Amino acid sequence: MSIKSLVDAYDQLDSFDLRVLRVIEIGHRRFEFVPLEVIVDWSKKPEELIDRSLKKLNALGMVIRYRGNYTGYRLTFMGYDSLALHTLAKRGILERVSPTPIGVGKESDVYAGDAIGDGKVVLKFHRLGRTSFRQIRRFRSWIGNRRHITWLYESRLSAHTEYKALVLAYNAGLNVPRPITVNRHTVVMSYINGVQLSEVGDVEDSEDLYWSIIENIKRLFADVGIVHGDLSEFNIMIDLDSGDPYIIDWPQWVPRNAPGALDMLRRDIINITRYFMKKFKFSIDSSEVYSYVVGNVEVKEESLEKALEELLGNEGLSELMGSEKEEEFEDA
Repeated sequence: MSIKSLVDAYDQLDSFDLRVLRVIEIGHRRFEFVPLEVIVDWSKKPEELIDRSLKKLNALGMVIRYRGNYTGYRLTFMGYDSLALHTLAKRGILERVSPTPIGVGKESDVYAGDAIGDGKVVLKFHRLGRTSFRQIRRFRSWIGNRRHITWLYESRLSAHTEYKALVLAYNAGLNVPRPITVNRHTVVMSYINGVQLSEVGDVEDSEDLYWSIIENIKRLFADVGIVHGDLSEFNIMIDLDSGDPYIIDWPQWVPRNAPGALDMLRRDIINITRYFMKKFKFSIDSSEVYSYVVGNVEVKEESLEKALEELLGNEGLSELMGSEKEEEFEDA
């Protein structure tokens, strides 16, 4: 699905269609396929109007209809995208989205855009429904039996998780994209005018670049208390103007006290070190770098949820994993 097809479909919606989408979104807190009678009851509108809107949304690919022992509807990512973009536009945050993605991965689609008064930005749409179950297993371990889980909610949780890491790292002065906002499964962040480390040719001082990355990893671990968890040459951007490295792609981060965090940290350091040794032909012992990064920081391994509570506080953890805030829908 392209942004152009999404915008073309969105342009065909009216305010009532958007409200029906919102009702289904709220219904997903209890149902995978929201029953038609629930949609009618919550919408407070005649069934024939609801039915007409649902047929339209189904034809546009924004909902999927289920017919078994009851008739129900489920949002698709196109429907969820529409709600997110609608809210970002109505809040005066987003003005335009580029029709061509700047990145497509297993877990997300990334587009450039223009934010009102904020210049060029990046929109990252999290899409866990088409990936491996690595993240899904992790999120289920956080949530337990708290609520009905859907692919859309898990994608929302992935986005809010990444946004939280960006906020923590950016506020500590580290080299990450500036977080602007998050809505549903969509993170809006500042645009880095750069290229992936994997695409960089010769650099003026490769050793200086390496240690700049390591210092960011060390400060993330020691000062912020988190580990990236999936670091490689593919999620480090080199700013074309300053030459500074920026760490991107954060949905898999963990607190340093989480189970396996030190193993993830070691793997991050090994990945970066091996790449620099192969690409720029200098020798360094990754185990010594690991010891330098950990330093004298005391690590007490505990459950993931306990580690998150200590890092974010109960309120921050509840906000991260809780239900979506009620979105105020204005007439389209």
